[in-house]
Amino acid sequence: MSRARRTKRKSTQTREFDPSRWAHLIFVIGAFVGAWVLTNFIESTWHVLFDYWPQALGRPQELTANLIGIGVAVAATVIVWRNKRYFQYTTEVVTEVSQVTWPTKAEVRVATVVVIVMTLICSVILAGMDTVWSKATDLLYGI
Repeated sequence: MSRARRTKRKSTQTREFDPSRWAHLIFVIGAFVGAWVLTNFIESTWHVLFDYWPQALGRPQELTANLIGIGVAVAATVIVWRNKRYFQYTTEVVTEVSQVTWPTKAEVRVATVVVIVMTLICSVILAGMDTVWSKATDLLYGI
């Protein structure tokens, strides 16, 4: 039995870079991050304020804090998203980032090794200086 080779078909359509798609994605991710931050902040603040004024605020409720945080984050995201200046700025940032020449895997590996080696060398030098200084101060103070 012979196995038929599967060949990948090359798409005849070239996909054009559309920065507005990435800008929309940035706003969606920003909404999720904003909701997470706000819900945690509101819940933590509610706990702290409850310690001071328990009758006025009532017990902190996670569901209420989550709803408030998500509501504020969604409202802020929609306001910013619909603003032409913010959307245009985000689109320009995406366009600029797409034009960056990113390093290859080999370049990243070499740069990482250089950073690790230099960190080790500096650590050894610093440890030597610390040891010498420690001995000098011990002699100086007569310990």
